[in-house]
Amino acid sequence: MGELPVSKTAAKREARIAEILECAEKHFSIKGFHGAGISGIAADCGISVGHLYHYFGSKDELIQAVVRLEMRRQDESIAAFENLSPENLRIEMAELTTAIFSTDNEPFRTVLNFEILAEAQRNPDVAELLQQQDKQMRLRFVSILRRAGIDDPETRTELIFTIFSGLSARALRHPQQERAALLVVIKDVILKILGDKPVTSGAACA
Repeated sequence: MGELPVSKTAAKREARIAEILECAEKHFSIKGFHGAGISGIAADCGISVGHLYHYFGSKDELIQAVVRLEMRRQDESIAAFENLSPENLRIEMAELTTAIFSTDNEPFRTVLNFEILAEAQRNPDVAELLQQQDKQMRLRFVSILRRAGIDDPETRTELIFTIFSGLSARALRHPQQERAALLVVIKDVILKILGDKPVTSGAACA
């Protein structure tokens, strides 16, 4: 039996939720989670505060929904790596990584991610969401490297994730950076992290 069609009412509700989340992301990235007000978000969406609370019971609930939405986007980026062939993983992963960052042109999303990190320091519920998502992403990435026969996938995954995080931070702190030249070097760095070829435990101990 196929999936049941989504009713018009449900589709309308999903569209409204997506609209609220989009407005909330923009307000949170500009004013921060605690500086942005529900009234401003509601006004930007063209709805009343009471109507917004019909979809999200509290501001904390809205914040967590925004965090989950951003985490889903990051999960989707991992899915692209899962489609790479194990035989050509090194080259394809380095090329895909540079392609992702060469098309990353949403500075407000970088700001939003920093706001999420700051909120995680204050809010244990957000910290739990963030840490669980990071754990799942690491496990998926480790599995990708392991299938390709790459030794010590946990350490290599942590290094690559650190580069991912650092690039976003540098783009915010130094927006005039020569990204094209930087990406050429980063591609070489990714290749070195993954190794010239799968490393055996014996070779690593030599």
